[in-house]
Amino acid sequence: MNTEKEDQKNKSEASRKKEAREAISHETPGLSGMFADLTDVMDIAMWELDLDYRVIAFNQKAKQVYGEDAKGDFCYAIAAKRTMLCPNCPARKVYEGHDSGRSEHYRTDASGNEIYIDHIATPIRDKDGNVTGSLVLIIDITEHKQMAEEIRQHRDQLEELVAARTGALRDSQSRYRNLYKKSREAEAVYHSLLNSSADPIVIYNLDGTPRYISPAFTELFGWTFKEVRGRRIPFVRDSEKEATMAIIRDVVDHGMLCQGYETKRLTKDGKLIDVSISASRFEDHKGKPAGLLVILRDISEKKKFEDHLRMIQRLESIGTLSGGIAHDFNNIMMGIMGNVSMMMYNMEESNPHFAKLKDIEQLIESGSKLTKQLLGYARKGKYEIRTRDLRQIIANTTETFGRTRKEIAIHLNLCEDPLPSQVDNSQIEQVLFNLYINSADAMPQSGDLYIDTRIICHDEITDKPFTPASDKYVVMQIRDTGMGMDSETQKRIFEPFFTTKEMGRGTGLGLASVYGIIKSHHGYIEVISAVGKGSSFYIYLPLSEKCSDFSVESTSEIRKGSGSVLLVDDEDIVLDVGAEMIAEMGYDVISADSGAKAIALYGEKHERIDLVVLDLIMPGKSGSETYDELRKINPDAKVLLSSGYSIDSETSEILKKDCNGFIQKPYNMERLSQKITEILGKPCTLF
Repeated sequence: MNTEKEDQKNKSEASRKKEAREAISHETPGLSGMFADLTDVMDIAMWELDLDYRVIAFNQKAKQVYGEDAKGDFCYAIAAKRTMLCPNCPARKVYEGHDSGRSEHYRTDASGNEIYIDHIATPIRDKDGNVTGSLVLIIDITEHKQMAEEIRQHRDQLEELVAARTGALRDSQSRYRNLYKKSREAEAVYHSLLNSSADPIVIYNLDGTPRYISPAFTELFGWTFKEVRGRRIPFVRDSEKEATMAIIRDVVDHGMLCQGYETKRLTKDGKLIDVSISASRFEDHKGKPAGLLVILRDISEKKKFEDHLRMIQRLESIGTLSGGIAHDFNNIMMGIMGNVSMMMYNMEESNPHFAKLKDIEQLIESGSKLTKQLLGYARKGKYEIRTRDLRQIIANTTETFGRTRKEIAIHLNLCEDPLPSQVDNSQIEQVLFNLYINSADAMPQSGDLYIDTRIICHDEITDKPFTPASDKYVVMQIRDTGMGMDSETQKRIFEPFFTTKEMGRGTGLGLASVYGIIKSHHGYIEVISAVGKGSSFYIYLPLSEKCSDFSVESTSEIRKGSGSVLLVDDEDIVLDVGAEMIAEMGYDVISADSGAKAIALYGEKHERIDLVVLDLIMPGKSGSETYDELRKINPDAKVLLSSGYSIDSETSEILKKDCNGFIQKPYNMERLSQKITEILGKPCTLF
């Protein structure tokens, strides 16, 4: 059965090749007659390919390499037995616009022999200069490699013959001339290979002077062979000389290989670059050390990427630490806020201490804003799209930034009317902070930062590299009086890892993240700058027609109620002050300092518990797990989530499960009472 399937497969393959050859014979004329005759007598195999990589013509030498059935089939199917293009396909490089393409591969010829092929492709053009195909030279260089060994053996034999049979000198001369000719031809081939190497190559004499340097070496390091002939190349730093000499001794004296040794080397103009060095010893015809072959590879970009990666990892670690600190700090401030709120509730406003307590409460609010910035940096937040007034985001970010960079004068020119847009608050804050910091870095001593806003229609957006998709846009302009940028820098500023700052002062990710965030909000960003004239960033975000989601200033009135509340928190100070505040509102309070205790208490008393205030971050059974268990006991349980973090992915997932709301620490009596009465009065009120 398997034999019959295999026969059918072979017949199908043969039929496909026959149809392809017939199609080629009708579609394309192939090589011209005169040119075909010329190529047939050449000792280099040639293919002519169409733009689909099919073989439409080949000479006799190509038939010997890849067989009679090549015509009409795809080059990669015949040569490499592949179903798709080979890596580094030379023909593809030609079709992509290069003058030529070149690649080397091991192949199996029509006779089943393994050979090493050098493929060189050049374009075939019509009379109008359009590329219609490619001519691929298929050079079998296996013989050259074998020839080198043969030449060495022949030379040894010749030396023995010269000593033993001087009488046969005349006959040997003819043979020697032929061998020498082949040697020169082989040397020319290998010299060509060395010259075409993308990595710098140096061949050294045993005394350390160069015998040969490749064009790639001259391009990277600057020295020509004429400049360094007869002397050592001065690109080794003094600090590296001892280690370098130790490696050279191992290679020369013991024949050890040096592979991928990473170090630094100087260029002719004094620039220090990272390189990877591989070296090996080669021998003369007597097997004695004759010199060194050294290949150098520029790994500057690799090192730069590794440095950026390490910096990102450090920043991620710092971000995690910042998030933890912010969470713990919010818990601490919760204790202070709760106690202050209780003291103010039981105090007349005329009391001389009332104003001071109010100041403390406002300071806690300011501290809470700072922790929100830390949480934003730590990315402890969900990408949550809501209708926001961009004026408020600008006002909040400039206030925070102004406190940290007081040498920068900030000028706001915001629209009087709301600027509603569907955005994630923390992401847009990140965009603005990155742009503020970028502007401040361009003004190291002092300067002015201008933020302007306006609304424009899509037909006003002309001569831009983008096509607006919405009818109206909010335009935010962030302009500074800094040093500005040249045109080349402006082309690359949104590329990841591109930075003009010195090492350690920038990751090259700030403006890249700005670009990504704005794009994800279906917006656009552009920059206009000139050296010495500052920079202006323009952000276009779609204008929303909805204003209903705007945050409304809540009343300062404490709303009282009745019923029972289960308060769950692992922090004693939060548990104590929270219980006092809830009790002051008129509710009966049941406290639990862990998720396990909360589940046990709720299982016993859920029929008389009206609301659960549940902390999310707790050791042991987490807030999320506790919530699920509470809902198993009572599917209609009303739960208000609480956390020192802002709304993150875990919180959002719980909210999607019909949780009733969320309140972020620190909170005072007013906000807590409003949340409780909203939930008990209006089920499933989220915010």
